[in-house]
Amino acid sequence: MGKLRKKDRKKKVNKYDNLSKPQAEFDFHGRGAMTSDMMRELADEFIDECRDRGLRKVLFITGKGLHSAKGMPVIKPFLKKYLSGKNFVNRVYEGRFDRGGTGTLEVIFNENL
Repeated sequence: MGKLRKKDRKKKVNKYDNLSKPQAEFDFHGRGAMTSDMMRELADEFIDECRDRGLRKVLFITGKGLHSAKGMPVIKPFLKKYLSGKNFVNRVYEGRFDRGGTGTLEVIFNENL
């Protein structure tokens, strides 16, 4: 038997990858300029809904801040600080590259709260 050509080889699949995927996502894009109160309200509504559904991991698409007034991110740093202070949040971290990387935040909720 001959060697398989590159295009004929199957791509390796990580059987555990699905376990780490966010169960829901919220996109802040296209909402225009927002105050911190607006960002907080949108995030809280989304989180309440996710927690009511028993979800443990969510993704916030914040964007990289390239279109912000000074070209600096506003939503991501605000959300990271805000969510990190919540007692029901276990972790807040930058999303994986394949999920948006620097333009995202992944949030894991505690199980018991």
